[in-house]
Amino acid sequence: MRSRLLLNLALLLVVLILTLVVFYTPRESGQAGPQRLTDLAPEEVTRIDLQREAGQPVTLYKKQGVWYMQTPYAATANDYRVQALLRLLQGEYASTHDLTKLDPADYGLDQPRATVTYNDTLRIAFGDTEPLSQQRYIRMADRLYLVPDTHYYHTASPATGYLSHALLPPGKITGLQLPQMQLALQEGQWQLQPPREDRSADALTELVANWRSAQAIRLEPVEMDELPAADIRIELADRKMPVRFTLQEKDGQPTLLRHDVRLRYVINEDIRQQLLQLPAAIPEPEFNSNH
Repeated sequence: MRSRLLLNLALLLVVLILTLVVFYTPRESGQAGPQRLTDLAPEEVTRIDLQREAGQPVTLYKKQGVWYMQTPYAATANDYRVQALLRLLQGEYASTHDLTKLDPADYGLDQPRATVTYNDTLRIAFGDTEPLSQQRYIRMADRLYLVPDTHYYHTASPATGYLSHALLPPGKITGLQLPQMQLALQEGQWQLQPPREDRSADALTELVANWRSAQAIRLEPVEMDELPAADIRIELADRKMPVRFTLQEKDGQPTLLRHDVRLRYVINEDIRQQLLQLPAAIPEPEFNSNH
């Protein structure tokens, strides 16, 4: 009885080894070693369409070297996320097979979990994971590939995850209308209303720079029919309408509701103060004449 059990285990092991050999044969063409998925260079891509089994479709496009989201939000894209999607093009695989000789349903590719389309032409579909290696099955045209599963996770973020966390779109700031003050750029110099004698020109420049560099902790969609009145307006060069915000609190955290994209930018208290208050004047050092 024991010998029969050992024989069955040995046969099972042989089957598993043969399965791995078949699936990890580098290429049916006989070419050895890891291979690149595509010849499409990331810098040649100007449009990415992302469809997910669960989640909103996302469309990204590049304009003058900057990536933007077209849908579902018209805003600047998160460059890290975009580059992760582009890295898939040059990703390595260890095995590939003719999918016309296989059943796509066996690999989760009859109803893909996600598809990424580059430049409206190259489509990559994501299926299930391979049980032994935990790598992901993907499909390009009529070919089946196994790739590292990390590529799939970059397709599974919420739509807001593909947006830049910067509060403002690109562009030079030319004016700030804040609840307690206004700044306007006139002949290259920032002018403050109402005037403050205890604040220098450097303090005004620093406040503007804070707005230019500020990043939200996270972004949340806004689901309301009518937006509240804006109490912050940021004017940008080459933009007809100012970027409007409403300062609010949600769950004890300050937030900025941005009207044009209907998104809530969650910030912390330190960032709120940096955006709404002029930096304190640095006292002049005191010199003791007796030393």
